[in-house]
Amino acid sequence: MTSPHTHTHIKPHRAQKPSTQRGVTLLIVLIMLVVIGLVSASAMRQAANADLISNNTRLEQLAKQFAETALRFCEEGVKNGTVQIQAANQAAPAWKTFGNWEGASRTALNLGEADFRSAAQTSTGTNRAPQCMAEFSPLNNNTFIVTARGFSPDYQADANGKTQRGAVVWLQSTLARS
Repeated sequence: MTSPHTHTHIKPHRAQKPSTQRGVTLLIVLIMLVVIGLVSASAMRQAANADLISNNTRLEQLAKQFAETALRFCEEGVKNGTVQIQAANQAAPAWKTFGNWEGASRTALNLGEADFRSAAQTSTGTNRAPQCMAEFSPLNNNTFIVTARGFSPDYQADANGKTQRGAVVWLQSTLARS
């Protein structure tokens, strides 16, 4: 018996060129990873900046609350006669003179913790008490200028009283005696 003769066609072996697509894919993936990393780092930086901004706003609001408390304290003291009132000086108002706020010749009133701490608080969280002063207005002896300043809990100043860190809020009101 004879077997049928089958022919198989074999293609000649050709040398294959290395595929350049594999290298391009790797390059694209690496570029995408770098871009994703940069976007992630930017998002983290923005979140950290937002945190700093909100904390600074919170500290400034605390300083403002302390200044408002000191202002109200001195206003009440002017009304009931318990706060010393400085003489009027049109050339140099008392509140504009730094020595009236700091040092041995200070005329500003430092509030005690009981004066500015609410009953709900166990601690004020501030390292500097709010201050206030009252003075006669140079325009009229029946008018008073009340000035107060409050400090944020992180407030720090150098030996000359110049603010190094934190917030200082100044508030002022005018009272008229009837």
